[in-house]
Amino acid sequence: MNRYKNEAALIFCTLIWGGTFSATKLSLVSISSCLFIGIRFAIATFVFVIYIFLKNRKEPVSYPDWKTNRSLYFLAFLLGFWMFLGFAFETVGLKYTTATKSGFLTGTLVVITPILQTLFLKRMPSSGNLLGVIVVMLGLFFLSAESVGEDHKFVISYHLGDVLTLGGAFFFSLYIIYVDKASKSCPLDILLLSQTLVTSVFAFLLALILHWTEFEPLFIKMDSKVMPALFYNGLISSVGTTFLQTKYQKGISPTRAGLIFSLEPVFSAILAYFTLDERLDATGLIGCSFVLTGVLLAELLGREKKF
Repeated sequence: MNRYKNEAALIFCTLIWGGTFSATKLSLVSISSCLFIGIRFAIATFVFVIYIFLKNRKEPVSYPDWKTNRSLYFLAFLLGFWMFLGFAFETVGLKYTTATKSGFLTGTLVVITPILQTLFLKRMPSSGNLLGVIVVMLGLFFLSAESVGEDHKFVISYHLGDVLTLGGAFFFSLYIIYVDKASKSCPLDILLLSQTLVTSVFAFLLALILHWTEFEPLFIKMDSKVMPALFYNGLISSVGTTFLQTKYQKGISPTRAGLIFSLEPVFSAILAYFTLDERLDATGLIGCSFVLTGVLLAELLGREKKF
C-alpha cells in the first residue's frame, strides 16, 4: 500500500507540473524567464520558512551540526543546484518552443534517469523498466516529428528551445537521482528549504547575467498573465510538489519515478490544448499513446536489481 501511496503522490505532482508549461508560457510575454523562476521560488522559500518556524515553535527540532555534517549540507545544496539548472534550461527554452513540445521533450528524462541511476547508484533497471523506456523513447520520437513541405514529409526537427529543454531534462534527471539519495539521509526541512532557496538565488543571478550579456532583457509587467502564473507555479507547484516529491519519492526507485514523471508531457499537452489552443497532429497523438503505454508497461513489469 505504501508503494501505491508513494506513486499516487508522484502522479499528482506530475499533473500539477503539466499545468506549469501553459502557465509559464502565458506569462513569459510579461516577465523575463529567469526573473520568473527567481520570484516563483522566492515565494516557495518564504512559505517553507514560515512552515519550519511554526513547526519548530510547536516542537523544536534538532538539526545536524554544520561542522560535522558538511557533506550532508553540500548534498542538500547540490540537490537545489540541479533543480535550478533544470528549471533554468526548461523555462528559457520555453520561450523558443511550444508548451506541448516542451512538455514532451522534458519527458526524455525517462531515458536519461535509468542511465544515471546505473552510474551513480549501481542499481540496474529491470527488463520491464527498460521496455517501458524504449516505448516512451519511441513516443518522444514521434512527438518530435514535424510535417514540412507540400508533400507533408515528416522530419525530426530541433530548434534552440528544444535543445535547451533537452538540457533541462538532463539536469532534472540528476535531480531525481539526488532526491533519492538525499531524502534518505537529510532531514526533510533542510531539503525543502535548500531546493527552493538555492533555485531562487541562482535564478536571480542568472537573470542579471542574461541581462548584462543582452541575451534576455530584464523586465516585468505585473498584469493578469503574470500574477496567476506566479500563484500557480509559486504556491501550488513549487511548494506543494516539492514537499510531496521530497517526502514520497524515496519510497520508489529513480527509474520508476522517472517513468511516472513521463506522464507530465501528456498532462501538459491536454492542458495546453484547452488554455493555449495548441494541437497535436496525428504523429503527436501516436507519440502520446506510446508514452502512456511505456509507463503502463513499466508499472506492471518493473522490478529493480542491485549489483
